[in-house]
Amino acid sequence: MEKILVTTDQSGNSKAAIRFAIKLSQQRKAELIIVYVYHLLKPFNWTDNAFEKHGDIFREKTMTELTSFIADIYHEMHEPELRHQLVLISNMDMVDGVMEYATRHACSYICIATRGAGILTKIFGTHTAKLINQSPVPVICIPSAYHLKEIKHVLYASDMTDYERELAKVVAFARPIHASVEMMHISYSFEFAFDKKLMEATLKKKADYEVTIVNRKRDITNDLLEDIDEAIKVSKPSVLILFTHQSRSMFEKLFYPSNAEDYSFYGKIPMLTFNKNESN
Repeated sequence: MEKILVTTDQSGNSKAAIRFAIKLSQQRKAELIIVYVYHLLKPFNWTDNAFEKHGDIFREKTMTELTSFIADIYHEMHEPELRHQLVLISNMDMVDGVMEYATRHACSYICIATRGAGILTKIFGTHTAKLINQSPVPVICIPSAYHLKEIKHVLYASDMTDYERELAKVVAFARPIHASVEMMHISYSFEFAFDKKLMEATLKKKADYEVTIVNRKRDITNDLLEDIDEAIKVSKPSVLILFTHQSRSMFEKLFYPSNAEDYSFYGKIPMLTFNKNESN
């Protein structure tokens, strides 16, 4: 059975990601795993036995609080509780703990809440940026202000390199939830203009799924995100899908332009990122 992992710190900001993960798990008939990462520091004058007892009390209390926190979310959604796992992970680094668990348990997706648009630290929290940059498991970033909607349409932004392999992953995400797929390529004026109908027919045959093509011309006077933003305004996708090279300098260059707050899709729609270099 497919597994979907969602992280929480039991804050209000994390609720959007949990709601999204619950709905996605329902649609995909997947197992839902809700993860809370913690780290306890041992006072220098405590014995090992005292610290162990303290840890047991902390974990029991946290599990009780987490159970109530998740139950409240289901209640707010007016949904019956899905079968899910609540997992407490001890790790100094939240992202390392999540990645290690997700990889070891073969999770298909990691869901994490972001804090929305604004200055650099508000666009993507450091945990989200690190997950996108390092996780071998695809990451779905859910804006904390996102209002849960049915996933009906996904927009896949492609640079047309290795697009057949990438499209297979996009379709694998879209097919179980019966979402339409639109493949967007932002091209330069010197690039070869492909035949839209022929390309769509070819992709349908190879992917065994209906794929719509949109080709937008690149305006070199704009940031790339401005072109993506304009395409999103037209497409109105439920989810934006990107394949990224896991390089922090590239990631910052693409997602942290000085005027990033001007792009309307920040803080509005979920974004699914795959590692472009992942071979599987």
